[in-house]
Amino acid sequence: RSTLFPYTTLFRSYKLYWLKGVFDEAIEGNSHVTFERLAARMVASAWYPVTYFRLNLGATDMLTDAVLCAQNACGLPTDAGTVDIVAAVLESEDAELRLKVKNLYKYVPYRLIRPFYSDRFDEARAEGRRVSEAMVNGLVASFNRDDAAGAPYRFDADGLGIEIDAEWARYFSDNRHVVQGWFDSKLVGYLQARNPSVPAIPLKIYAPSARNLTAARKFWEEALRDHVFTDIYSGAPFDETGFAAHGPMGVDHFIPWSFVLHDESWNLAPMFRDANSSKGNRLPVLGEYLRPFCEQQFDAILTLRSTGRHRKVFESYAQIDSHVMQYERTDAALDSFTGSVTKVIVPLHQIAANQGFPIWRPGIDYAVVRL
Repeated sequence: RSTLFPYTTLFRSYKLYWLKGVFDEAIEGNSHVTFERLAARMVASAWYPVTYFRLNLGATDMLTDAVLCAQNACGLPTDAGTVDIVAAVLESEDAELRLKVKNLYKYVPYRLIRPFYSDRFDEARAEGRRVSEAMVNGLVASFNRDDAAGAPYRFDADGLGIEIDAEWARYFSDNRHVVQGWFDSKLVGYLQARNPSVPAIPLKIYAPSARNLTAARKFWEEALRDHVFTDIYSGAPFDETGFAAHGPMGVDHFIPWSFVLHDESWNLAPMFRDANSSKGNRLPVLGEYLRPFCEQQFDAILTLRSTGRHRKVFESYAQIDSHVMQYERTDAALDSFTGSVTKVIVPLHQIAANQGFPIWRPGIDYAVVRL
């Protein structure tokens, strides 16, 4: 097809996700698809941006409500797969979820392809016919039955689904990578506009990639061999006694990885496994833990700086403080380093909190409560 669609922007996420659902079904070789299945596809496609990365889809966007309702009604984890999400939504008998799913396809199947019939709407107005917003769905359906006019699908006879146009299906299949790139570009632009301060938006439209903490783990394992460190949250030392009481050492993201989506060393610290499991993707209380976090980082840097190893780790620290390789073990140097870390951590903490990442306090047993 010469152009993917007769307009350059999609002003609501549900239009983009609906079209993506049509694309995904066509790629799988399905020609007839029910509205309900496409709506379930929408929920699955928006699952990670909403539940895992807590992105804002827009103040008036109904898709977020449908995704969160599906998460509660179906009891699915945040890392659920597309097949499981679609099946759970379709099989659910939860009345609230079924209503929200139905609302997703109340307008979008018609409004998405409305531009293909702009001439027919102009003709109707020229004939003196009244064309109100309440009449749009019926008119689009009528025009679509008479002549698809190049739209990617026709409505089926019972009005509960679509038949994907064969030429569009071939176009999607032959150009799947180009079309997928178009979807990704549009979605990133949409999400970035509604989450202007959130980092790594292009990496938050699908399931996250694997983390790589190898360099940080080697850094902290060596640091613990050469210096006595304590866990900043419990105060327990990283020694045999501490490991026996709290589990082995892990490396944790101070600001959750699901927000920053990177493994930079200046955001990582050693942590006992039991506390790490409790913290999850929650935010530590800055007033209690930021200063100990900075002091621990500073001690580790000065402990290992002269070894000539861990170049990748020290490059990460140098990104936020260019003097990191020159500091001496003085209060003034510690204050300077703390200031550099604070300038980076505090804004990220505030934005993450605004996005809905919860605060974590050690010793509290956190559980998921479904309403």
